[in-house]
Amino acid sequence: MKAPALGTRKQAILFGVLAIVLLFAVVKWNGRDKTPAVPPSSSPEVVAVRREAPPSRGARSRVRTVGPDEIPLLTERDLDPRLRAGGGDSTRDLFDFREPTPTPPPVPTPAPPPPPGPGHPAFVGPLPPPPPPPTPAPPQINFKLIGIFGPTDRPIAVLQYGNETVNAREGDVIFRGFILQKIGYESVDVGFVGFPPTESRRLGISS
Repeated sequence: MKAPALGTRKQAILFGVLAIVLLFAVVKWNGRDKTPAVPPSSSPEVVAVRREAPPSRGARSRVRTVGPDEIPLLTERDLDPRLRAGGGDSTRDLFDFREPTPTPPPVPTPAPPPPPGPGHPAFVGPLPPPPPPPTPAPPQINFKLIGIFGPTDRPIAVLQYGNETVNAREGDVIFRGFILQKIGYESVDVGFVGFPPTESRRLGISS
């Protein structure tokens, strides 16, 4: 016996969805009561919608009757979301509407401590050489040049320190710590005792 033709494709699809929902409800209710599955001979006939090729304009959708022996029996195990294959979180219950427990962020790995250096109890190895001593600074020039006279090939510089005045030529040690390196036209180059010759200062004539 053929089922009556439906008015539109929308009504046919809606009828098929309602039939599938009714089937799931009957199976779940039977599993909850722990009663044996209904034999195929006593199952009600279910009408499913078989989608045909798009009908021509003016034609109506056609449905066919599906026998009980053509529908596989579903058990409570088939509805268990933890046993169903597929991607995503397999441990979450599809019927549990609570928010899942958030996954805590990973704990960052602490950076390794720096290796122990000299002076640390765990340091093992030869000690590095001591740093070189700081280079001493030359003393301040605390005298002044007040004049230059004499021949051009051997000039004489007149130097004054407080109330003491001395006349000196190039190469003389003056005031117990300074060396008169060069006498120019209006200035002299002064070196320091105990320092290399490159360490010098130029002193001009005081007005």
